[in-house]
Amino acid sequence: MDLELTGKIAIVGGSSKGIGFAAAHSIAREGGKVTIVARHGDELEAAATRLRAQASDDAVLAVVGDLASPEDIQRVFDETVARWGRVDIVVNNLGGPPPGDLMDFTDDQWQSAFDLSFSSAMRMNRLVLPGMIERQHGRVIAVLSKTIKEPEDRLGLSTVARSALSSYSKLLAQDVAGNGITVNNVLPGSVATDRLQSVIGMQAKANDRTVEEQEAFRLASVPAGRFGDPAELGDLIAFLASARAGFITAQNIAADGGQIKGLSA
Repeated sequence: MDLELTGKIAIVGGSSKGIGFAAAHSIAREGGKVTIVARHGDELEAAATRLRAQASDDAVLAVVGDLASPEDIQRVFDETVARWGRVDIVVNNLGGPPPGDLMDFTDDQWQSAFDLSFSSAMRMNRLVLPGMIERQHGRVIAVLSKTIKEPEDRLGLSTVARSALSSYSKLLAQDVAGNGITVNNVLPGSVATDRLQSVIGMQAKANDRTVEEQEAFRLASVPAGRFGDPAELGDLIAFLASARAGFITAQNIAADGGQIKGLSA
């Protein structure tokens, strides 16, 4: 299937590793040009080298930045437009806020969680949408979590902030659907990333289990019997970014191996 991504310009957040890197890889493999963004320059440059090996040097722009910062979001957008003239696709993907007990979070922690998981996407969208509307084409995709459908132990900051982004995305999708722009969210379940290992370690400690016991407990909750591969999420995101997904919008699309039990998912 030709996804018709050749020459399309994408900004992919949190893309030095994990799901963000997988999304950038899938888009670049299909002929897209990608701006990859992460906070750590050494990890980002290593990711850029891997992408350039399977695409081309001029298909990858690496920008070190913290997407919780309005100034860095503006800079990422500006450098992308300076390089390629426009943005066709944005993948809002960021690391999760820290875990902990709901009643222990401070005001500053709540604000930081919203800056990271909600405001960052809202600000990036505000920059890219005018051009998309002018061209009557665009793709806005956010990587959230299956926890917005089924909350999980000690992940309150992430669940609340990402649920806010899900609501915002639903409203935004209605506003821009007539302009050839789709807005969708991807909800990963237990996908084999550094974030998953961090959550497993935290939950093991909270539940007085070994890491191995907690990992087995989590795996038992996945009907597919395995953790997801980031590449599977990357391919889903590339499809949603493609011409083939033009009639899919305002959706929360789970990729969780059957982990969500609720009928509304």
